[in-house]
Amino acid sequence: MTRSLAIAAILVLTVTGAAAQQGGRGGRGNQPPPATDRLAPPKPAPTGAWWYTGATPQRQAGRVDLTGVWFGGASGDLSRATIPGQEMVLTPLGRKRWETVDHAKDPNTQCLPPGPARMIMMAHPAMIVQRPDVVAILTESQRTYRIIYTDGRGHPHDISEYPEWMGSSIGTWEGDTLVVDTVGINEKTWLDTAGHEHGPKLRLTERFRLADPNTLEHVVIYDDPDFFVKPFTTRRLFKRQVGDRIMDHSCLENEKDLQLLEPTIGDAGR
Repeated sequence: MTRSLAIAAILVLTVTGAAAQQGGRGGRGNQPPPATDRLAPPKPAPTGAWWYTGATPQRQAGRVDLTGVWFGGASGDLSRATIPGQEMVLTPLGRKRWETVDHAKDPNTQCLPPGPARMIMMAHPAMIVQRPDVVAILTESQRTYRIIYTDGRGHPHDISEYPEWMGSSIGTWEGDTLVVDTVGINEKTWLDTAGHEHGPKLRLTERFRLADPNTLEHVVIYDDPDFFVKPFTTRRLFKRQVGDRIMDHSCLENEKDLQLLEPTIGDAGR
């Protein structure tokens, strides 16, 4: 073997051995192969409602979907939530009842249903569930629910004779705004925490719409000729809550204060 052939053979062996060494170690030179069994598993895709998982907002039958968990704070005094030019003006009866209302007898304190509009103005979030023919509003407060029918039906013919805690609610769509007409509301309910009451003639006209994907606008016209000189209108905003469930609440569970309530008339309770 000549000197040149010997040198060539040595070079071939050297390159071949280095390549074999790199191949045997995963192609990483002198580094050991990765410990794939020690890598963290991929995170599972989030499950739940679209607003919780960050998916694209849904539409139902071509309409915006109001479904979600919402919170706008307690009702307070509705007269402070009216829009300009649509203020609350009390009749003599309404003024008398306002000045003499006993806050110890707040129906919500007595664990009675809060009524259709007040139920979403509580210190608990509420969930709207929308379907093509019905919209349900579920509140954490006492696990209470309200049904709004959107299937074209009218109010029951005898609703004035048999009023309901949530009244009779029928809804129609004006574009992406849900318009709800409610009558037959049990007059034992209050309109707010401050103590505004109403009579059997109360009629609510509500307008629900998304001001943006995470803000629900609720405009309500209150019409009760016995308690208010003219209809008045309120506007409140509700914010979407993180998560896609409401929790459990029972009004009488572990209740300790009910028997200790003292009469507080009018402004003394505000």
